[in-house]
Amino acid sequence: MEGRLDMAIDEALAEAVGAGRSGQVIRLYGFSPPTLSLGRFQRIKGLYSPELLARDGVTLVRRPTGGHAVLHDDELTYSVILSKTLIAERLGDSRKRTVYEFIAGILLEGLARLGVAARINSSRQGDLRNPDCFRSSGEFEITARDGRKLIGSAQMTTRTAILQHGSIPLSNPGRRVFRYLGVEEPADSHDPSSLDEQAGKRLSFEEARSGFASAFRDCVHAEESDLSAEEREAAARILAQKYSSDEWNLAF
Repeated sequence: MEGRLDMAIDEALAEAVGAGRSGQVIRLYGFSPPTLSLGRFQRIKGLYSPELLARDGVTLVRRPTGGHAVLHDDELTYSVILSKTLIAERLGDSRKRTVYEFIAGILLEGLARLGVAARINSSRQGDLRNPDCFRSSGEFEITARDGRKLIGSAQMTTRTAILQHGSIPLSNPGRRVFRYLGVEEPADSHDPSSLDEQAGKRLSFEEARSGFASAFRDCVHAEESDLSAEEREAAARILAQKYSSDEWNLAF
C-alpha cells in the first residue's frame, strides 16, 4: 500500500481505538512504491534529494512516530495500536517503556517462529543522532545475536492510545538510505542485519507476515478484520489534510 495512506490509516485507527470505537489493532503491511519515512521531528530540510527520490520512484512521508529515517523496501512493517486503558489493565501501567517491552517479547516470538534467534536490546547503542534508523539501537529494540539491529520501532502516544510501529527488513538495507538523505554516513555507524541473513535463507513477504501474524494472534488474541467504513473515511481525511501535504512531510 502507498506509504502516506498507511500512515493515515495507522493514525485513524489510533483515533478510533482511543475513542473506544475500535478494539486493539495489529497491522502487518508493506509499502508500494518504496517509501522513505522520516521520524516525527527529524530534520530534513536541505538534507534529502527530491530529484533522486523522484527518479527512483520513492515516496517521502513523515511518520507520526519518532525515530529516524527508514527506507521501506523489501521489508515488513508492523503496527500495534492499543488503548491506554487496556494497557494499564493488562500490563499494570501505560508507560512507553512498558509497552515497548511487551511488544518486544511478541516480536521475539515471531522471529522464533521463523527460525531466527534474537534478543531485546537492553541499552542504547550507537550514535542516536545518526539519520538512519538502523544505524543505532534504542532500549527494547530487537537486535540479532551478534548485536546488529534487526527491527526498528517507534511510538506515538495520545491521551487515550499508543501507536507503535516498526520496520522488519527482509533483506539487508545496507547504506541505501543515505543515497536519498544526501548526507555522508557517520564513520561510527553500526551495520544492520535482516531476516534473510539471520534465517540463513530467503523469506518471502508472506512467510514473514505469517510468522509474525501467528505470534501476535496467540499473544494478544487478535482476530482478522477489514477497516470499517468509518475508519476508511477517517484515513482519507487524515491523508488529505496531513500526509499528502509538504507542510507536514517537510516540516523540519
